[in-house]
Amino acid sequence: MYYVGIDWADQKHDIAMVDATGNIIFEKVSIKKSYCGFERLLDMLRRQSSNPIDFKIGIETSHNLLVDFLLDLGYEVYVLNPGSMKAIRQQYRPSGAKDDAFDALVLAIALLHNQYCWRHLDIGTKPVREVRILVRDHLYMIKMRTAITNTLTAALKMYYPEYFGFFSNVCGQSSLAFLQAYPSFENAQALAFDELKKFFNEQKAYKVQGQKIYNILHQPHIHVPQPLRKAKELRAQNCIHALLTLNEDIKLYEQQLQRLVKQHADGVRFMTFPGVGFIGAARLLALFGDNRKLYSHVSQLQGLAGICPVTEQTGNSIIIHFRRACNKFHRYAITQIAKSSLKHAEWPRAYFQKRRAKGNSFNHALRCLANIELRILFAMWKNKTDYDESTFLAQKASHQIKTELNQL
Repeated sequence: MYYVGIDWADQKHDIAMVDATGNIIFEKVSIKKSYCGFERLLDMLRRQSSNPIDFKIGIETSHNLLVDFLLDLGYEVYVLNPGSMKAIRQQYRPSGAKDDAFDALVLAIALLHNQYCWRHLDIGTKPVREVRILVRDHLYMIKMRTAITNTLTAALKMYYPEYFGFFSNVCGQSSLAFLQAYPSFENAQALAFDELKKFFNEQKAYKVQGQKIYNILHQPHIHVPQPLRKAKELRAQNCIHALLTLNEDIKLYEQQLQRLVKQHADGVRFMTFPGVGFIGAARLLALFGDNRKLYSHVSQLQGLAGICPVTEQTGNSIIIHFRRACNKFHRYAITQIAKSSLKHAEWPRAYFQKRRAKGNSFNHALRCLANIELRILFAMWKNKTDYDESTFLAQKASHQIKTELNQL
Protein backbone atom coordinates (compact mmCIF):
# COMPACT_ATOMS: atom_id res chain seq x y z
CA MET A 1 0.00 0.00 0.00
CA TYR A 2 1.26 3.47 -0.91
CA TYR A 3 0.19 6.76 0.67
CA VAL A 4 0.30 9.91 -1.43
CA GLY A 5 0.07 13.49 -0.18
CA ILE A 6 -0.86 16.33 -2.53
CA ASP A 7 -0.47 19.96 -1.54
CA TRP A 8 -2.59 21.74 -4.12
CA ALA A 9 -2.26 25.27 -5.45
CA ASP A 10 -3.69 27.31 -8.29
CA GLN A 11 -1.05 26.55 -10.93
CA LYS A 12 0.93 23.60 -9.54
CA HIS A 13 0.67 20.71 -7.06
CA ASP A 14 3.40 19.31 -4.78
CA ILE A 15 3.49 15.52 -4.40
CA ALA A 16 5.02 13.12 -1.85
CA MET A 17 4.66 9.35 -1.40
CA VAL A 18 5.47 6.92 1.43
CA ASP A 19 5.01 3.18 1.66
CA ALA A 20 3.23 1.17 4.37
CA THR A 21 6.34 1.21 6.61
CA GLY A 22 6.76 4.97 6.33
CA ASN A 23 9.72 4.93 3.96
CA ILE A 24 9.73 7.91 1.60
CA ILE A 25 9.34 6.80 -2.02
CA PHE A 26 9.62 10.33 -3.35
CA GLU A 27 9.14 13.91 -2.12
CA LYS A 28 9.63 17.48 -3.33
CA VAL A 29 8.03 16.64 -6.65
CA SER A 30 5.99 19.40 -8.27
CA ILE A 31 3.59 18.96 -11.20
CA LYS A 32 1.80 21.60 -13.25
CA LYS A 33 -1.98 21.89 -13.23
CA SER A 34 -2.21 20.67 -16.81
CA TYR A 35 -2.76 17.53 -18.85
CA CYS A 36 1.01 16.87 -18.96
CA GLY A 37 1.30 17.40 -15.20
CA PHE A 38 -1.54 14.99 -14.44
CA GLU A 39 -0.09 12.37 -16.80
CA ARG A 40 3.29 12.76 -15.10
CA LEU A 41 1.69 12.01 -11.71
CA LEU A 42 -0.09 8.99 -13.17
CA ASP A 43 3.19 7.68 -14.59
CA MET A 44 4.86 8.06 -11.17
CA LEU A 45 2.05 6.12 -9.49
CA ARG A 46 2.10 3.33 -12.08
CA ARG A 47 5.83 2.83 -11.60
CA GLN A 48 4.97 1.56 -8.10
CA SER A 49 1.79 -0.32 -9.02
CA SER A 50 -0.63 -0.48 -11.94
CA ASN A 51 -3.53 -1.22 -9.57
CA PRO A 52 -5.31 1.91 -8.21
CA ILE A 53 -6.48 0.05 -5.07
CA ASP A 54 -2.85 -0.04 -3.87
CA PHE A 55 -2.95 3.72 -3.25
CA LYS A 56 -4.54 6.07 -0.75
CA ILE A 57 -4.27 9.71 -1.78
CA GLY A 58 -4.72 12.65 0.61
CA ILE A 59 -5.54 16.24 -0.35
CA GLU A 60 -7.13 19.20 1.47
CA THR A 61 -9.91 19.92 -1.03
CA SER A 62 -12.59 18.00 -2.88
CA HIS A 63 -13.06 20.73 -5.52
CA ASN A 64 -10.13 20.28 -7.86
CA LEU A 65 -9.69 18.89 -11.38
CA LEU A 66 -6.91 16.62 -10.11
CA VAL A 67 -9.35 15.04 -7.65
CA ASP A 68 -11.82 14.31 -10.46
CA PHE A 69 -8.99 12.96 -12.62
CA LEU A 70 -7.88 10.49 -9.93
CA LEU A 71 -11.41 9.41 -8.97
CA ASP A 72 -12.30 8.69 -12.58
CA LEU A 73 -9.30 6.34 -12.76
CA GLY A 74 -10.41 4.43 -9.66
CA TYR A 75 -8.02 5.85 -7.04
CA GLU A 76 -9.20 6.37 -3.45
CA VAL A 77 -8.97 10.05 -2.54
CA TYR A 78 -9.24 11.22 1.07
CA VAL A 79 -10.08 14.83 1.86
CA LEU A 80 -8.17 15.85 4.97
CA ASN A 81 -9.56 18.76 6.98
CA PRO A 82 -7.24 21.82 6.79
CA GLY A 83 -7.79 22.54 10.50
CA SER A 84 -6.75 19.02 11.45
CA MET A 85 -3.79 19.19 9.11
CA LYS A 86 -2.60 22.39 10.76
CA ALA A 87 -2.48 20.58 14.11
CA ILE A 88 -0.71 17.55 12.58
CA ARG A 89 1.84 19.80 10.82
CA GLN A 90 2.85 21.33 14.16
CA GLN A 91 3.88 17.87 15.39
CA TYR A 92 6.59 17.79 12.73
CA ARG A 93 7.43 21.47 12.56
CA PRO A 94 6.59 23.28 15.86
CA SER A 95 8.02 26.54 14.52
CA GLY A 96 4.99 26.92 12.25
CA ALA A 97 7.15 27.39 9.16
CA LYS A 98 5.20 26.45 6.03
CA ASP A 99 6.50 24.78 2.92
CA ASP A 100 4.40 23.24 0.13
CA ALA A 101 6.68 20.25 -0.44
CA PHE A 102 6.86 19.54 3.29
CA ASP A 103 3.07 19.85 3.59
CA ALA A 104 2.65 17.19 0.90
CA LEU A 105 4.89 14.83 2.88
CA VAL A 106 2.94 15.52 6.08
CA LEU A 107 -0.29 14.72 4.23
CA ALA A 108 1.10 11.34 3.13
CA ILE A 109 2.36 10.49 6.64
CA ALA A 110 -0.92 11.62 8.25
CA LEU A 111 -2.87 9.37 5.90
CA LEU A 112 -0.58 6.45 6.74
CA HIS A 113 -0.97 6.78 10.51
CA ASN A 114 -4.51 8.13 10.72
CA GLN A 115 -6.28 6.56 7.73
CA TYR A 116 -9.14 5.28 9.88
CA CYS A 117 -9.98 8.86 10.92
CA TRP A 118 -10.76 9.82 7.32
CA ARG A 119 -13.43 8.74 4.86
CA HIS A 120 -12.53 8.39 1.23
CA LEU A 121 -14.28 10.77 -1.13
CA ASP A 122 -17.26 9.41 -3.04
CA ILE A 123 -18.71 11.74 -5.65
CA GLY A 124 -21.43 9.29 -6.67
CA THR A 125 -22.82 8.39 -10.06
CA LYS A 126 -22.88 10.95 -12.87
CA PRO A 127 -26.43 12.22 -12.05
CA VAL A 128 -25.54 12.66 -8.35
CA ARG A 129 -22.26 14.27 -9.29
CA GLU A 130 -24.11 16.79 -11.47
CA VAL A 131 -26.68 17.46 -8.74
CA ARG A 132 -23.93 18.13 -6.18
CA ILE A 133 -22.37 20.78 -8.40
CA LEU A 134 -25.68 22.36 -9.42
CA VAL A 135 -27.16 22.68 -5.90
CA ARG A 136 -24.08 24.48 -4.61
CA ASP A 137 -24.06 26.89 -7.53
CA HIS A 138 -27.83 27.36 -7.12
CA LEU A 139 -27.43 28.30 -3.44
CA TYR A 140 -24.56 30.63 -4.34
CA MET A 141 -26.86 32.47 -6.78
CA ILE A 142 -29.64 32.62 -4.17
CA LYS A 143 -27.21 34.28 -1.74
CA MET A 144 -26.04 36.63 -4.48
CA ARG A 145 -29.64 37.60 -5.21
CA THR A 146 -30.21 38.31 -1.51
CA ALA A 147 -27.14 40.57 -1.40
CA ILE A 148 -28.25 42.51 -4.51
CA THR A 149 -31.80 42.77 -3.12
CA ASN A 150 -30.43 44.30 0.07
CA THR A 151 -28.41 46.79 -1.98
CA LEU A 152 -31.49 47.75 -4.00
CA THR A 153 -33.55 48.16 -0.83
CA ALA A 154 -30.90 50.45 0.67
CA ALA A 155 -30.82 52.57 -2.50
CA LEU A 156 -34.63 52.91 -2.61
CA LYS A 157 -34.73 54.01 1.02
CA MET A 158 -32.36 56.83 0.12
CA TYR A 159 -34.24 58.34 -2.85
CA TYR A 160 -37.62 56.59 -3.33
CA PRO A 161 -39.05 55.57 0.11
CA GLU A 162 -42.65 55.76 -1.17
CA TYR A 163 -41.95 52.74 -3.37
CA PHE A 164 -42.21 50.38 -0.38
CA GLY A 165 -45.93 51.15 -0.21
CA PHE A 166 -46.51 49.98 -3.79
CA PHE A 167 -45.78 46.25 -3.60
CA SER A 168 -45.75 43.56 -0.92
CA ASN A 169 -42.60 42.13 -2.53
CA VAL A 170 -40.35 44.97 -3.63
CA CYS A 171 -38.19 42.62 -5.69
CA GLY A 172 -40.96 40.62 -7.38
CA GLN A 173 -41.08 40.41 -11.17
CA SER A 174 -43.83 43.03 -11.64
CA SER A 175 -42.20 45.30 -9.06
CA LEU A 176 -38.84 45.19 -10.83
CA ALA A 177 -40.49 45.80 -14.21
CA PHE A 178 -42.31 48.87 -12.84
CA LEU A 179 -39.15 50.25 -11.26
CA GLN A 180 -37.23 49.66 -14.48
CA ALA A 181 -39.87 51.53 -16.51
CA TYR A 182 -40.42 54.32 -13.95
CA PRO A 183 -37.18 54.61 -11.95
CA SER A 184 -38.19 57.63 -9.84
CA PHE A 185 -41.22 59.03 -8.06
CA GLU A 186 -41.44 61.87 -10.58
CA ASN A 187 -41.53 59.44 -13.54
CA ALA A 188 -44.32 57.39 -11.99
CA GLN A 189 -46.30 60.42 -10.80
CA ALA A 190 -46.80 61.56 -14.40
CA LEU A 191 -48.80 58.38 -15.18
CA ALA A 192 -52.57 58.56 -15.62
CA PHE A 193 -54.59 55.85 -13.89
CA ASP A 194 -55.47 54.16 -17.20
CA GLU A 195 -51.77 54.02 -18.14
CA LEU A 196 -50.95 52.49 -14.77
CA LYS A 197 -53.67 49.88 -15.17
CA LYS A 198 -52.56 49.08 -18.71
CA PHE A 199 -48.95 48.55 -17.56
CA PHE A 200 -49.90 45.92 -14.98
CA ASN A 201 -52.27 44.19 -17.41
CA GLU A 202 -49.38 43.85 -19.84
CA GLN A 203 -47.27 42.43 -17.02
CA LYS A 204 -50.13 40.03 -16.16
CA ALA A 205 -49.90 41.35 -12.61
CA TYR A 206 -53.64 41.39 -12.01
CA LYS A 207 -53.36 41.24 -8.21
CA VAL A 208 -51.41 44.49 -8.02
CA GLN A 209 -53.55 47.25 -6.52
CA GLY A 210 -53.22 49.96 -9.17
CA GLN A 211 -55.58 52.34 -7.36
CA LYS A 212 -53.49 52.10 -4.19
CA ILE A 213 -50.30 52.94 -6.11
CA TYR A 214 -52.02 55.79 -7.93
CA ASN A 215 -53.22 57.28 -4.62
CA ILE A 216 -49.72 57.12 -3.10
CA LEU A 217 -48.23 58.76 -6.18
CA HIS A 218 -50.57 61.73 -5.80
CA GLN A 219 -49.88 62.36 -2.13
CA PRO A 220 -47.22 64.82 -0.92
CA HIS A 221 -43.78 63.20 -0.94
CA ILE A 222 -40.31 63.86 0.47
CA HIS A 223 -38.16 66.09 -1.68
CA VAL A 224 -34.87 64.36 -2.61
CA PRO A 225 -31.88 66.48 -3.77
CA GLN A 226 -31.18 65.94 -7.46
CA PRO A 227 -27.53 64.72 -7.06
CA LEU A 228 -28.63 62.09 -4.55
CA ARG A 229 -31.61 61.02 -6.69
CA LYS A 230 -29.53 60.63 -9.84
CA ALA A 231 -26.79 58.64 -8.13
CA LYS A 232 -29.14 56.27 -6.29
CA GLU A 233 -31.41 55.90 -9.33
CA LEU A 234 -28.41 54.67 -11.31
CA ARG A 235 -27.53 52.26 -8.48
CA ALA A 236 -31.09 50.93 -8.39
CA GLN A 237 -31.16 50.39 -12.17
CA ASN A 238 -27.88 48.49 -11.92
CA CYS A 239 -29.39 46.22 -9.24
CA ILE A 240 -32.60 45.69 -11.25
CA HIS A 241 -30.64 44.59 -14.32
CA ALA A 242 -28.60 42.15 -12.21
CA LEU A 243 -31.70 40.76 -10.47
CA LEU A 244 -33.64 40.21 -13.69
CA THR A 245 -30.69 38.34 -15.21
CA LEU A 246 -30.09 36.36 -12.03
CA ASN A 247 -33.76 35.38 -11.75
CA GLU A 248 -33.64 33.86 -15.24
CA ASP A 249 -30.42 32.00 -14.43
CA ILE A 250 -31.88 30.62 -11.20
CA LYS A 251 -34.93 29.36 -13.13
CA LEU A 252 -32.65 27.49 -15.54
CA TYR A 253 -30.82 25.85 -12.62
CA GLU A 254 -34.09 24.88 -10.96
CA GLN A 255 -35.41 23.35 -14.17
CA GLN A 256 -32.26 21.27 -14.49
CA LEU A 257 -32.41 20.17 -10.84
CA GLN A 258 -36.07 19.26 -11.15
CA ARG A 259 -35.31 17.08 -14.17
CA LEU A 260 -32.44 15.28 -12.39
CA VAL A 261 -34.43 14.72 -9.18
CA LYS A 262 -37.39 13.25 -11.05
CA GLN A 263 -35.07 10.85 -12.87
CA HIS A 264 -33.41 9.59 -9.67
CA ALA A 265 -35.19 7.04 -7.45
CA ASP A 266 -33.78 8.56 -4.24
CA GLY A 267 -34.79 12.04 -5.38
CA VAL A 268 -38.41 10.96 -5.83
CA ARG A 269 -38.23 9.09 -2.50
CA PHE A 270 -37.01 12.15 -0.58
CA MET A 271 -39.91 14.19 -1.97
CA THR A 272 -42.36 11.99 -0.03
CA PHE A 273 -41.05 13.56 3.20
CA PRO A 274 -43.14 16.48 4.55
CA GLY A 275 -42.01 19.82 3.16
CA VAL A 276 -39.38 18.47 0.76
CA GLY A 277 -39.71 19.88 -2.76
CA PHE A 278 -37.37 19.17 -5.63
CA ILE A 279 -34.76 21.70 -4.40
CA GLY A 280 -34.74 20.07 -0.94
CA ALA A 281 -34.58 16.61 -2.56
CA ALA A 282 -31.64 17.72 -4.70
CA ARG A 283 -29.79 18.97 -1.60
CA LEU A 284 -30.48 15.66 0.15
CA LEU A 285 -29.14 13.79 -2.88
CA ALA A 286 -25.98 15.88 -2.58
CA LEU A 287 -25.68 14.93 1.10
CA PHE A 288 -26.48 11.22 0.85
CA GLY A 289 -25.25 10.31 -2.63
CA ASP A 290 -26.24 6.88 -3.87
CA ASN A 291 -23.51 4.68 -2.39
CA ARG A 292 -25.25 2.79 0.44
CA LYS A 293 -21.90 1.53 1.77
CA LEU A 294 -20.51 5.01 2.37
CA TYR A 295 -22.44 5.67 5.61
CA SER A 296 -22.91 2.84 8.11
CA HIS A 297 -24.75 4.93 10.71
CA VAL A 298 -26.79 8.13 10.71
CA SER A 299 -24.40 9.72 13.24
CA GLN A 300 -21.86 10.12 10.44
CA LEU A 301 -24.32 12.26 8.51
CA GLN A 302 -25.43 14.14 11.61
CA GLY A 303 -21.83 15.09 12.33
CA LEU A 304 -21.14 15.99 8.69
CA ALA A 305 -24.19 18.27 8.61
CA GLY A 306 -23.35 19.76 12.02
CA ILE A 307 -26.81 19.31 13.53
CA CYS A 308 -25.82 17.11 16.48
CA PRO A 309 -23.92 18.71 19.37
CA VAL A 310 -20.35 18.01 20.46
CA THR A 311 -19.98 16.32 23.86
CA GLU A 312 -16.82 16.75 25.95
CA GLN A 313 -16.55 14.44 28.95
CA THR A 314 -13.72 14.50 31.49
CA GLY A 315 -14.28 12.58 34.69
CA ASN A 316 -17.62 13.73 36.09
CA SER A 317 -17.67 16.85 33.93
CA ILE A 318 -19.84 16.80 30.80
CA ILE A 319 -19.93 19.81 28.48
CA ILE A 320 -22.22 19.89 25.44
CA HIS A 321 -21.75 22.65 22.88
CA PHE A 322 -22.61 23.71 19.35
CA ARG A 323 -20.82 21.87 16.53
CA ARG A 324 -18.89 24.41 14.49
CA ALA A 325 -16.70 22.09 12.42
CA CYS A 326 -19.04 20.75 9.75
CA ASN A 327 -20.13 21.13 6.16
CA LYS A 328 -22.01 24.44 6.22
CA PHE A 329 -23.87 23.73 2.98
CA HIS A 330 -25.33 20.49 4.36
CA ARG A 331 -26.24 22.16 7.66
CA TYR A 332 -28.15 24.84 5.79
CA ALA A 333 -29.88 22.25 3.59
CA ILE A 334 -31.15 20.00 6.40
CA THR A 335 -32.23 22.89 8.67
CA GLN A 336 -34.17 24.45 5.79
CA ILE A 337 -35.96 21.13 5.29
CA ALA A 338 -36.79 21.03 9.01
CA LYS A 339 -38.11 24.60 8.80
CA SER A 340 -40.28 23.69 5.79
CA SER A 341 -41.66 20.58 7.53
CA LEU A 342 -43.19 22.80 10.25
CA LYS A 343 -45.80 23.90 7.69
CA HIS A 344 -46.57 20.42 6.34
CA ALA A 345 -46.92 18.02 9.27
CA GLU A 346 -48.23 18.12 12.83
CA TRP A 347 -45.53 16.16 14.66
CA PRO A 348 -42.62 18.47 13.62
CA ARG A 349 -44.60 21.46 14.91
CA ALA A 350 -45.38 19.69 18.18
CA TYR A 351 -41.74 18.69 18.71
CA PHE A 352 -40.45 22.15 17.78
CA GLN A 353 -42.88 23.87 20.17
CA LYS A 354 -41.87 21.45 22.93
CA ARG A 355 -38.20 22.37 22.49
CA ARG A 356 -39.06 26.08 22.48
CA ALA A 357 -41.07 25.64 25.68
CA LYS A 358 -37.96 24.16 27.29
CA GLY A 359 -36.13 27.40 26.58
CA ASN A 360 -34.28 26.48 23.39
CA SER A 361 -33.65 29.28 20.91
CA PHE A 362 -35.34 29.10 17.51
CA ASN A 363 -32.17 27.85 15.78
CA HIS A 364 -31.40 25.38 18.57
CA ALA A 365 -34.89 23.90 18.41
CA LEU A 366 -34.67 23.75 14.61
CA ARG A 367 -31.38 21.83 14.76
CA CYS A 368 -32.89 19.37 17.25
CA LEU A 369 -35.80 18.79 14.86
CA ALA A 370 -33.39 18.45 11.92
CA ASN A 371 -31.43 15.86 13.91
CA ILE A 372 -34.54 13.68 14.26
CA GLU A 373 -35.64 14.20 10.67
CA LEU A 374 -32.21 13.21 9.37
CA ARG A 375 -32.60 9.88 11.18
CA ILE A 376 -35.89 9.27 9.35
CA LEU A 377 -34.40 10.33 6.02
CA PHE A 378 -31.41 8.05 6.60
CA ALA A 379 -33.72 5.07 7.24
CA MET A 380 -35.68 5.92 4.07
CA TRP A 381 -32.44 6.11 2.07
CA LYS A 382 -30.81 3.01 3.58
CA ASN A 383 -33.91 0.82 3.23
CA LYS A 384 -35.10 2.37 -0.06
CA THR A 385 -38.55 3.13 1.34
CA ASP A 386 -40.85 6.13 1.01
CA TYR A 387 -41.89 8.19 4.01
CA ASP A 388 -44.74 6.67 6.01
CA GLU A 389 -45.95 8.82 8.88
CA SER A 390 -47.92 5.99 10.52
CA THR A 391 -44.74 3.87 10.76
CA PHE A 392 -42.81 6.76 12.27
CA LEU A 393 -45.51 7.57 14.83
CA ALA A 394 -45.80 3.87 15.81
CA GLN A 395 -42.04 3.65 16.40
CA LYS A 396 -42.11 6.92 18.34
CA ALA A 397 -44.91 5.60 20.61
CA SER A 398 -43.04 2.32 21.12
CA HIS A 399 -39.86 4.17 22.07
CA GLN A 400 -41.76 6.36 24.55
CA ILE A 401 -43.36 3.30 26.21
CA LYS A 402 -39.96 1.60 26.56
CA THR A 403 -38.49 4.75 28.09
CA GLU A 404 -41.31 4.97 30.65
CA LEU A 405 -40.96 1.29 31.57
CA ASN A 406 -37.20 1.70 32.13
CA GLN A 407 -37.95 4.55 34.54
CA LEU A 408 -40.24 2.40 36.75
